[in-house]
Amino acid sequence: MSTLLPIIEQMYQAEDDRARARILLQCPDIILLKYRELFEAACRRAGFDLGLEFIELRRVGWHEVRGPDGRRKGGEHELAREAFARFSCGEIG
Repeated sequence: MSTLLPIIEQMYQAEDDRARARILLQCPDIILLKYRELFEAACRRAGFDLGLEFIELRRVGWHEVRGPDGRRKGGEHELAREAFARFSCGEIG
């Protein structure tokens, strides 16, 4: 019996990078923050460099200073997230 969270097991057992991308997109920030090293290890094991870049992008967002309205100041993060989502659906890459 595994002691890993189901979402982490799914990362390790994913059939391809698109499946891994979908998991990363759906993963709550608190889980990704707490278990980031395990998600990164799953990406490294699969050679999923785009996943590593996405995790880093989210990590940067957690530490980013926000504007007065609570939103991120730049739109780069959202553009990258949208591109990652298109990849996960097979629209690009």
